[in-house]
Amino acid sequence: MKKESYRQLLVALIGALMCRFGIYGYYPFVPAYYAAALLCGEGRLLLTGVTFAGMALTLPVTATVRYAIGMIITWMVVKICEWIDHKCLTVTAAIASAVVTVSLNICGELLTNTVRGDLPVKLMEGVICFASVFVFARLLYWLPLLVERLPEPHADRGTDENRLMGYADSFGELAQLFSGMNTVKKDFTSEEMGKIHNEITGHICTSCAQCTLCWEKSDAPMYQALAGYLTSIHQAGKAAKEAKEQLEQHCIRSEALAMEATRVFERARLNLAWYNRLLENRAVIAEQMEAMAYIMQDCTKDAIDLTKKEKPALTTLRYLAKEQGILLQNIRLMEKKNGRITLSVEARSKQGNCISAKDLTKVVERALDLDMVLHRDSKSLIGKLPGPFVFEEDTLYHSTYGIARLIRDGAAVSGDNFSYVENHDGQALLMLSDGMGSGSSACKESEMVLELMERFLEAGFSEETALRMLNAACVLHDQEDSYSTMDICEIDLYQGDVAFYKIGAAAAFIKRGEEAECIPCANLPVGADMELQIETKHSHVSGGDYVILMTDGVLEHLHVPLPEQTMCEILESIHQSNPNEMAKKILERVSLFTGGQVRDDMTVLVAGIWEK
Repeated sequence: MKKESYRQLLVALIGALMCRFGIYGYYPFVPAYYAAALLCGEGRLLLTGVTFAGMALTLPVTATVRYAIGMIITWMVVKICEWIDHKCLTVTAAIASAVVTVSLNICGELLTNTVRGDLPVKLMEGVICFASVFVFARLLYWLPLLVERLPEPHADRGTDENRLMGYADSFGELAQLFSGMNTVKKDFTSEEMGKIHNEITGHICTSCAQCTLCWEKSDAPMYQALAGYLTSIHQAGKAAKEAKEQLEQHCIRSEALAMEATRVFERARLNLAWYNRLLENRAVIAEQMEAMAYIMQDCTKDAIDLTKKEKPALTTLRYLAKEQGILLQNIRLMEKKNGRITLSVEARSKQGNCISAKDLTKVVERALDLDMVLHRDSKSLIGKLPGPFVFEEDTLYHSTYGIARLIRDGAAVSGDNFSYVENHDGQALLMLSDGMGSGSSACKESEMVLELMERFLEAGFSEETALRMLNAACVLHDQEDSYSTMDICEIDLYQGDVAFYKIGAAAAFIKRGEEAECIPCANLPVGADMELQIETKHSHVSGGDYVILMTDGVLEHLHVPLPEQTMCEILESIHQSNPNEMAKKILERVSLFTGGQVRDDMTVLVAGIWEK
């Protein structure tokens, strides 16, 4: 409140000082400044009182009366405009001030019979008054910058960033430490085989009366017989007939020895499985730590504050908004990490009426000379109380999607699920997941995969990092043979760049006019292997292009040697422009290959790209 009072007092004092500037006995700057100051909408009584006092102390009595009447008439014109249209344009106030000033000068001389014969000078005073209103109106919107300071960055900002970077480095080193531990073992080492040999003989042979005879010499036939028997169990899971017969020839307790060997090997294989499982858990922890390090590093990359740098543009924004009856405060202009501009303001209606936020959007575009759009979470109306509004640099393209699905014959629900999201960075994300099998279990699996993926991406993880964390979670899932494909398409709506991230997914397609491009895939689904192989492919789209994702059930229904090529031919023959109709048409054409039978869940997701 103190800042508002200081500003109003400063505006009023400047009005009084305008009485000091005259041209040949005329004072055009007084009514011009008063009209411009009226448009600010605050402290009008203070402005009028101080200006009248300045005129009374400085100007002749006749000039004081004349300009005072003119200023009152100008005030009435501004109030009438605000009452009718809830705003008064600068040009309206300028015309009113100039016409009233010239008219009172001429009428005053006629009433007092003191015609000075200087009509051109009076007209010139009106011209100066008219032009000065625009100049003063702009200058007055620089005054808030003198009393309104932007909040300084937090003093410990650099320390916080260094601390976060330190945490990120620590997590990165821990991830490398876990990743550098022992790799997965696929078989027993020679040392472990020796321990197995010793454990078997220790349990059976030491209590046997013929132990000394069997093992007294290093070249005793028992060595070769037992080694062959253990090798046979190791390689085939059970002893071969020849190995068993050879052991029986040299050992009187061959049956007990065979049972002990089977027991020891089963335990050794179980220990090996648990050892590998532990290593997989370490790999999961390593990936999670790498992801945390990535997030912490990303948190240190703040958007760039352009508010101070772009003061002239923001002052113009205040002025243009005032012209529409909108008062702005707490303006922030930021450049995001992707180089795009975002503007946040608090806006309220000058007259307390409701104003469409679209009017403010047009003002923002004009002031910043950029195509801007109101954030979808912002209100659509500006009211009496200040409210937050966020504007973002508009994208070059916009996207809509369509979906078509067929459920496997005999199943109640589809095992396929999809997602379409447009995030704050001007990217459209298409995601399609096909759960293993069909029915409710496959549906739950693919739904879980999509939900986890959405949460990872919303948390700020990159697509590849999110996919690896998702795969780690699925690998550790307690349900056996429960896998899902993951097909992600990221479309940059600013430039038209497209990135495909595919894990076990079917081929994707891009339709450009009469031509279709295939984006193939050949890797395992999510959760099938800890060593995830992510196929990343890039392309480009422009207005009128379509991106098509589909599950493997669609291509498998074609029953042709080259299903991808056949699908390209189908897409080239389809001419629907609506994504939803195109998706339905694709399934209709595919169904012709099987006579209408649906042997697997089929889903087609189509996104259309158009220039704005």
